[in-house]
Amino acid sequence: MSKVIEYAIRSHLHLAIFSFVYVSALYKENAYSTHYALMFAFGILSIYNFHRLWKLRRRDLPYGVLVWLKSNKLSVAMLSFSSVISTMYLYLSYFSEQYLIHLLCAICVSICILYVCRIRRYSLREIPYLKIFLVFGIWSFLLHIMPYMLFGNLVFPLGGLLLLFAILIPSDMKDIDFDPEEMKTIPQLLGTNNSLNLIRMLSILGISYSVIVYDESMWAWVMSFSYMLVLTFFYSRINKDYFFVWIDACFLIVGIILFCF
Repeated sequence: MSKVIEYAIRSHLHLAIFSFVYVSALYKENAYSTHYALMFAFGILSIYNFHRLWKLRRRDLPYGVLVWLKSNKLSVAMLSFSSVISTMYLYLSYFSEQYLIHLLCAICVSICILYVCRIRRYSLREIPYLKIFLVFGIWSFLLHIMPYMLFGNLVFPLGGLLLLFAILIPSDMKDIDFDPEEMKTIPQLLGTNNSLNLIRMLSILGISYSVIVYDESMWAWVMSFSYMLVLTFFYSRINKDYFFVWIDACFLIVGIILFCF
């Protein structure tokens, strides 16, 4: 793997780019969709890299990530810091008129910090059964609820939530041998094969729902869920540490196809 691609994956640049395309396409009818998508992408870079840097202090990272992050600590810190500034600028410039949004965003930021920062024994991510649902809740708020409060339209809520939940599972699958057993993540509870079966079930539900609803945008969701479904059958042929990257591309597929309509 080239160092550029490795850097993009390790620093979450790939996820920020895929999410930018996805969010821009979801809300393309709104004049501020690009600004919101940029804010979302910079938020990913700031929070996710902050998490990595914090866990580096505690050496709470898989060995491969730990070695890479030690070698790239300065650039990752600069990326995280500059992304925080960019996120705050976009938020304060375009999306800070509602006090309720201030409150909800403050709660999200607090959760993101406590996700890795321990209070006494646990950080939030270490509380049994909670990890994926915290991430799902924050992403759901930022992908659907906050845009509804800002733009006044609830876009693809069911299809989007199914896609989001399915995409989050492989992130825990790659950490199945690293996360403490007490965390009780979905792959720890179900095992890898049953986690893949759960992704397949969510993919089939997503395809079925898209066909039943049947509108001009259905193909974006059908193609993305179909890609996800097929990909699960190639898990054993893909490096398990990077399977989540291929799954993250579901965001990109939806975004590109929606832009075509």
